Amino acid sequence: MKTISTIILVLVLVGCMTISDKGKEALAPANNIGDSLKCEQAQCSEYWERAQLWLAKHSQMKIQTATNVMIQTYNPINSDVIYGFSVIKEPVGNSAYSIQMTMACGNAFGCNPEPIYVRNAFYYYVKNGQDLLVGFRWGSIN
Repeated sequence: MKTISTIILVLVLVGCMTISDKGKEALAPANNIGDSLKCEQAQCSEYWERAQLWLAKHSQMKIQTATNVMIQTYNPINSDVIYGFSVIKEPVGNSAYSIQMTMACGNAFGCNPEPIYVRNAFYYYVKNGQDLLVGFRWGSIN
């Protein structure tokens, strides 16, 4: 019975890990950014540098690999409430590229902030150069 109570308490606490209204307001410009970025060759060089810089600033895992087509951090250890990231730059024809970021949370109950907010903040920074997460503590956007 004690184990069930503990599990319920953990689920309730994890359910409370949501982004604050202040955090949602700060991240609002990125709401409709999409799930990838398209760019032309010259623009992609700048986007790619920003992608690597964003990961260096915001990932709690060190960058494991950084090439001209992939940036990848180490994966979080099981139960870590942090993200591991992988970003790829894929040619889509006519000197155009698609940049896509995926992430994995080390905790089965989820990480904070929610993946959609992290993804949107990443793409917004890569596209616009404005870091919407400045001033917020990672792990609790409040």
